Amino acid sequence: MSTWRRLPPALPEELVEEIVLRFPPDDPAGLLSASLVCKSWCRVISGTDFHRRFREHHRMPPLLGIIHSSVGISFGRGGCIKQTQFMPASTFLLNTANMSRWCAIDTLHGRILFGDYDSTELFVWSPAPGEVRRLPALLPLGKYSWSAALLCATAGCNHLDCSGAFVVVFVGTYIVKVTTSAYIYSSEQHEWSMPIYMQDRSVQGIKRPSARVGNTVYFICKRSTKLLAYELCKRELSFVSIPSTCWSYSFTVFATADEGRLGFATAEWFRLFTWSREAGSLDGDAGWTQQRVFEIDKLLPSSTLSYQYDLFATTNNGVIVVKGNSVLFAIDLKSGEVKKLLDGSAVRSISDVVPYIGFCTPTSSHQYKFA
Repeated sequence: MSTWRRLPPALPEELVEEIVLRFPPDDPAGLLSASLVCKSWCRVISGTDFHRRFREHHRMPPLLGIIHSSVGISFGRGGCIKQTQFMPASTFLLNTANMSRWCAIDTLHGRILFGDYDSTELFVWSPAPGEVRRLPALLPLGKYSWSAALLCATAGCNHLDCSGAFVVVFVGTYIVKVTTSAYIYSSEQHEWSMPIYMQDRSVQGIKRPSARVGNTVYFICKRSTKLLAYELCKRELSFVSIPSTCWSYSFTVFATADEGRLGFATAEWFRLFTWSREAGSLDGDAGWTQQRVFEIDKLLPSSTLSYQYDLFATTNNGVIVVKGNSVLFAIDLKSGEVKKLLDGSAVRSISDVVPYIGFCTPTSSHQYKFA
């Protein structure tokens, strides 16, 4: 005689939301799996209210992975070529099949600003839902030492329900005439602004990354103790000196976690130093305040230590990606926690690192949505 067992009652949707709200933000695959349990769970997890509460609960967007270039051997071309790849730092996986010949420049809420290795083209790729926005031709980029920043076009936006409009700030130094110019692209007008110029022989080029604090975007000048600041509203270029105690050219800039200060970090020998600077502060050391000193030799095995490091900052989530001779790791500037991403000889072939951060939650069609 068979015995029928009554199924337990379904969990109330309010309780389901409270449970999945506490999933770690660097486990988007776990959220996606939870949304597949049943229609009720999918409705909760894919809802706009849940997206908002998930971001408010965790506050800091996680490091999902890094986009980087690596040098490979091309037997057909008879030499070495650069290929762009994605290295996960979470359960999120990015399809890189179509971007091996693209060079990542910057990221913002899931979008990626790319340049093409073989041409002078810039474009923005949104992996979800897979859209590519090609920007109008600007300059012969091969004659410039340049960088660019991808920014939200909506002032004060919380990036949960924004229109999706964006701007790209391009700053480049014409190598022959040592002239630096700045342009702004608007996705709404689909055109570049008229340029503004600065001529200063101390600027030998621009390198990545950049950092936005308030209405100012800061770029790193090559082989210089200055940062180049572009004021978005006034459309003016000016200089900001780095801390005078920093003698190394290996440093990075970032927006601090509270988004009110400019962050600066450098690695010298086995120590990582961080500073912050109030927006609008006077130039010079008076504007900088040293925050923390991290003893790298106490955070990593001695076999992976280097005398020189390359630093790549994320945007306002308090994480810096650091590359040594044989180790690639991420360090949380608040907790001091270190996460090793890669070690061994393969680290040496990695360059052009762009951290990929953001909140990633499922939609009702079981795709990912970024915020």
